[in-house]
Amino acid sequence: MWLVVALLVLAIVGAIYQAIATARAERAHPPPGELVDVGGHRLHIHFVGQGSPTVVLDAALGSISASWVWVQREVSGTTRVCAYDRAGMGWSESGLEPRDARQVTGELHALLKGADIGKGPYVLVGHSYGGLYSQTYAARYPDEVAGVALVESSHPEQFSRLPEARDSYDETKRLYAVASLLARIGVVRLFGLSPAPPELPQHQRAQIAALNPSTRQVSTTAQEFHATPQTTAKARSLRSLGDKPLAVVSAGTQSSGWLELQDDLATLSPNSMHRVVEGATHTSLVYERSDAQSTSAAIVEVVQAVRNDRPLTR
Repeated sequence: MWLVVALLVLAIVGAIYQAIATARAERAHPPPGELVDVGGHRLHIHFVGQGSPTVVLDAALGSISASWVWVQREVSGTTRVCAYDRAGMGWSESGLEPRDARQVTGELHALLKGADIGKGPYVLVGHSYGGLYSQTYAARYPDEVAGVALVESSHPEQFSRLPEARDSYDETKRLYAVASLLARIGVVRLFGLSPAPPELPQHQRAQIAALNPSTRQVSTTAQEFHATPQTTAKARSLRSLGDKPLAVVSAGTQSSGWLELQDDLATLSPNSMHRVVEGATHTSLVYERSDAQSTSAAIVEVVQAVRNDRPLTR
């Protein structure tokens, strides 16, 4: 009985610590962009640069808009670039469940309509799991999409076609089953279980380190991951981009099976290129400055192809 009481006391103390620390973190790191109402809750979007088409950056699972800093800085020299936080992530307020691709892309559609970023069509950029959302958006709102760049993007069939992805999925699912509780009682924050990528600039590292351990963000990440079957089903509905420019950027350190899936993504458009960056990793293509330059260059090529109505150079 005493052990149970002690654990309950620790949990209460941890929850109080989490609430206070989260409030302090949010005050210390206000949103760099603007909050836009999308129907009952607000999403954060941060845009820099000028010109069209506008590039829209969708982050990986568990990542926030600040993670795009290297890419956003580089591409903003060519056109306007928007990094946003999905509902419940970063500076965005929590949204409705389930947190699957249909819900996420519907909210993004409302965000782009409500934000003062000019009319589309847009160039969508999705990293890792964010690539599933970009694919779904392109399927649901084809007239609003001028081009797409998929950066180490998840494939709708990766969990059925890659044994290592299937194993990782089961392990991650078990992890997220307890992650929300650990965040709620302050364990994630206290022990630094959700660190910021060290390759990013200090300012963005501080933002991510402050916001990543919030209960809202950890819980939302778990909800997005648990909705993977629904999300991959929606992403699978994208059969073709027509002849819209498509850049697929992959890490050279990945397995041959993964690179085959990336080749498959490139078949979504005959006007496509698949660029493999030697020595890069799944995360370094966004987080590490030199590898992120390769990602940025591919995005700029898509922008120029859209702007000048010409095919991509393979």
